[in-house]
Amino acid sequence: MVTKTALNIDKEKVRRAAEVLGTKGTTATIDAALTEIIVREGRARLLDRMRTLTDEEAGAILHSWD
Repeated sequence: MVTKTALNIDKEKVRRAAEVLGTKGTTATIDAALTEIIVREGRARLLDRMRTLTDEEAGAILHSWD
């Protein structure tokens, strides 16, 4: 679902974020930034889970592509 919203946003932050994200336009930049935050949180959860793996579990994952 997409909603049109009026926001007060620092234009310099949007410009810098667009440069980092490779986006054009405020909407695309905000959308990409929100996506990046969600993906980053998922990576952090995955890393936390990986730290709790036993050697056997880690080995099974590493050899699952053999």
